[in-house]
Amino acid sequence: MQKKFWKEYTSPMSRMRQAWGFGIHSPFAFRLITKVIREKARYYAYDDVETIARAHVVDALQRRQKRQRKLISKSRGRLLFRLTNFFRPDDILEIGSSWGISSLYLRLAERSARLTVIEPNVEIGDFAQTLFTRVGEQVDFVREPYALSIPAYLEREREGLYVVVNRLPKAQYRALPQLLDPVLDKPSLLVIDGIRRNSAVKEWWEALLKDERVRVTIDMKNVGFVCCNPKLNKQDYQVSL
Repeated sequence: MQKKFWKEYTSPMSRMRQAWGFGIHSPFAFRLITKVIREKARYYAYDDVETIARAHVVDALQRRQKRQRKLISKSRGRLLFRLTNFFRPDDILEIGSSWGISSLYLRLAERSARLTVIEPNVEIGDFAQTLFTRVGEQVDFVREPYALSIPAYLEREREGLYVVVNRLPKAQYRALPQLLDPVLDKPSLLVIDGIRRNSAVKEWWEALLKDERVRVTIDMKNVGFVCCNPKLNKQDYQVSL
């Protein structure tokens, strides 16, 4: 009982220390945490995305639809924007969209990137695609089953991979570790939202922590960041936002 108490008491303190850069010896992780994850500066694109969300998404969705998949929060969307803006990938793969809003944060963060969205839910995919057409932004929405479309995407030759996994139903997480395993064999970045949402995604996150191909992980309580770069030492960090 006492051990559990101290674990719960010290964990927030440890997260706060690393959030400010204390105890982080990797220059890569230090810069990422202090200059990107914890950055408070306001980007102009925040207002652009959030204006579109208010005008075309929030009031357009029925209560049933919002229960089906919640809208991404501003803080979570802005984090996706900052990470993408920092790494500036040539290709972005998003698995599961927050009714198009999460996709817009990614799109505006790096307009020159090829953005591909694989959405297993037909209703959410149709809504997101209509939103992108309405606002005149480019994206490739893949409508085939994700068990087929993810392997097809990963077969293409790319120097690096940048993959964002949004919150999905529990059943769909069971297939993702195997489908995305090839990502870990290449220099790649993986952002997973909702790493404590259910037992399936928790197990996946714990497996990633143990995988030797994964060199750096950052646990942000609800969002997990994974970096596969053999040049980096294996380190796991926990930070508060």
